[in-house]
Amino acid sequence: MSRSRSAAMVQTTLLLMALSTKATGSEPIASLAFVTNQGANSVSVIDTASHSVVKTITVGQEPAGISVCPQGDEAYVSNPGDGTLSVIDTDTLEVSRTFAAGDGPLALVCSSTNLYVADWYTHSVSSYERHSDHHEKTLDVGISPSGLTLSPDEDKLYVTNRDSDNLMEVDTTSLTLSRTVATGHRPFGVTLDGSGKRLYVANVQSNSITIIDTESFIEVAELDVGDRPYAVALGLGDTRAFVTNQYDESVSVIDTDSLLVLQTIEVGEYPEGISALPDDRYLYVANWFSNSVSLIDATTNTVVDSIDVEDGPRAYGNFIMHVKQPTD
Repeated sequence: MSRSRSAAMVQTTLLLMALSTKATGSEPIASLAFVTNQGANSVSVIDTASHSVVKTITVGQEPAGISVCPQGDEAYVSNPGDGTLSVIDTDTLEVSRTFAAGDGPLALVCSSTNLYVADWYTHSVSSYERHSDHHEKTLDVGISPSGLTLSPDEDKLYVTNRDSDNLMEVDTTSLTLSRTVATGHRPFGVTLDGSGKRLYVANVQSNSITIIDTESFIEVAELDVGDRPYAVALGLGDTRAFVTNQYDESVSVIDTDSLLVLQTIEVGEYPEGISALPDDRYLYVANWFSNSVSLIDATTNTVVDSIDVEDGPRAYGNFIMHVKQPTD
């Protein structure tokens, strides 16, 4: 092992130990956030206990999508500008490898064993074996696939197709299409609740979200939100859905029981990626044009902090890494 890599591992180990220390008592559960900065070709790493940037990592061209793997050992970054994926080692907080992944990789999601990547230009989803980065199979889907999420058991992959106005269910064992359901116009971000029973899809052109029951695979409801909704996250034990509205510079808050929009929260300019922190009370919102990340308190529906990052933060995907806490 090189001296520089050894030093980096020591530095990161100390950081993670500090995060675990901060997570005790009344402090929020600690984790790291990986925010892709498309204009700076970088990823900002944020300590979610102190809400400060602890490192900036150079990646490929125009990074947008991000997926932290379930084990927390790696984070994959899609670089649409050069058609590559950067793999960040979360122990060293450095890029461990980079590999080609089609013409226009955007959305991606990591399972325990595989990585799934949606290609915007070839209208397909590809499966790669983790660690070896071996390409296993490619499936043709709808036009301009834009969002990906996995079922809790990782047996099903859900794909939104922006220019086909639909969502597809894919069997991950065979990488074959199972079912298709219509959404609103120009579906983009998609998230699944913790029980695996409901999907929430942001429809960019309809200014709405579509809620889909995964068992029947039919629409439960379509709710109006703000202007140009992009992504959805869940919080407070899945009792609230939070939708970023790009053109309104806001986040819509939805009661997932009554399916009513409760409130709209003003955030930075052109909000995109959104994700709940491990405590399920706070959320991060990446503001593309403000070069910032807003911190929302879901119990009060207010912005309580703002974190400066590099140019063009998007953080599209599951960008929060949970730090495992020591057991007594």
